Amino acid sequence: MRLGVLLPHTKLYGGVKRFLELGNIFVEKGHEFYVFTPDGAAPNWFSFRGKMATFADVQNMELDALWTTTPSDLPLLLQSQARHKIFYHVRIKENLMEILRHPEIELYACSSNVYQHDLKKFGRKAFLAVGGVTVRNYEPKTDYQVKDRPFVVMGYGRLAESVKGTRYVVSACERLYRRGYNIQLLLFDTHTSDKMRQKYEKFKCSCPYEFVLNHPFDHNSELFNRADCFVSAENPKYSGWNNTVAEAMACGLPVISTKAGTADLLIDGVNGIRSARWVFCFTKHIARLYDDEPLRQRLGLAAREHIQLFDWEKVAEKILEHLG
Repeated sequence: MRLGVLLPHTKLYGGVKRFLELGNIFVEKGHEFYVFTPDGAAPNWFSFRGKMATFADVQNMELDALWTTTPSDLPLLLQSQARHKIFYHVRIKENLMEILRHPEIELYACSSNVYQHDLKKFGRKAFLAVGGVTVRNYEPKTDYQVKDRPFVVMGYGRLAESVKGTRYVVSACERLYRRGYNIQLLLFDTHTSDKMRQKYEKFKCSCPYEFVLNHPFDHNSELFNRADCFVSAENPKYSGWNNTVAEAMACGLPVISTKAGTADLLIDGVNGIRSARWVFCFTKHIARLYDDEPLRQRLGLAAREHIQLFDWEKVAEKILEHLG
């Protein structure tokens, strides 16, 4: 089949990464996959094995399926010659009213919470395409001991987006450090705008920390394996699927997270710890993992096992079967 997606750019964002990873698997399975952007520029952070094209190329191509995650791309999607015109719903707060006025557009949901939202608010059953992460690209953690070194708490350092909740993780670590815990914070991000760079330059933290910038995506497991736990404080009202939690689980890290984008992933007390979005809650949960090595190992191993259900390989097969 000949498949494609409309993307606003190929910078490092979760919605972009979703289709680059899916695209590579489609190509591995013998299909063509095109990423259409306004300028046709390929990603410089990811080894994409599909083909790049511009928005101007869309109307001249016969496609079996064309996806978008952006409502503003609706005119281009409708004008295309694609047999399946698909809106992949990844941001819960997205206004779908204009999309749903067109019965020829199929609706995909990236997670169970997005599926339930669309069913409740719009009365529309989406195709559930939950995922994902390419598990084979991540080496699982093998040692959960902490000896004569700081306990490393990892979080996503996208300071420019308050919905990511980085400040909650920082504040929790600062509290524990003041109480005498041997804590070190590990943040990571890739700057894709001046706003992100400026936020990073103004960042301050009163506990020991390292902020890793522009770490090669294909070496992410090396970065995650430096941590003893991963904490996500995303706002549940906005997140459809939590990419960083999925990556942490693929590395066998014990995870503390809000319910943002983790309804399918995190089973509280079984393969992670569910937390309310309050600093004192994150503080309490981190302290619990700090003091309990068997718990860290049990949650981490269960996380690695569970995340394999959402491997992009399985998601791609489900999508191809659905497309016929």
